[in-house]
Amino acid sequence: MRLNLVVLLAVSVLPFPTRLVAEGIHDSSDERLFVAMYGLTLLAIRVLLFALDDYCQREHLYARIASEEDEEASPRKALLPVVAGYVVAILVGIALPAVAVALYCTLALYLVMPFRELGRLLLSRT
Repeated sequence: MRLNLVVLLAVSVLPFPTRLVAEGIHDSSDERLFVAMYGLTLLAIRVLLFALDDYCQREHLYARIASEEDEEASPRKALLPVVAGYVVAILVGIALPAVAVALYCTLALYLVMPFRELGRLLLSRT
C-alpha cells in the first residue's frame, strides 16, 4: 500500500512541472530547467510503476495470465526503452527543450498505442 501511495504522490506532483513548462515555453532562461524537471517527474513515475508491478508479480497479486502473448505485454517489457527514452529526452532537454517535449509526447504515444494488436490486425486483413 505504501508503494501505491508513493506512486500516487508522484502522479499528484506532475501538474506542477507541467504548468512550469507551459508558462516557461517562451522564456529561454528557465525553459531548460522546467523541461528537465518535467522529464525527471515522468521518469520517477515510470520507475515507481515498474516497482509496483514488480511487487505485484512477486506477491502473486495478478490473476492468471491466459497466454504467453499477454505475458509479453507486461509493463516489464516496456521499461528499458521507456527509461532510456526519458533519460535521452532529459539530456536533450538541457540543450533543446522543444525537442525534448516532442520526445516526451512520442514516449507517451509509445506507451499508449497497442502496436502488437495493430500489427495483428493489419496482418489478419491481408
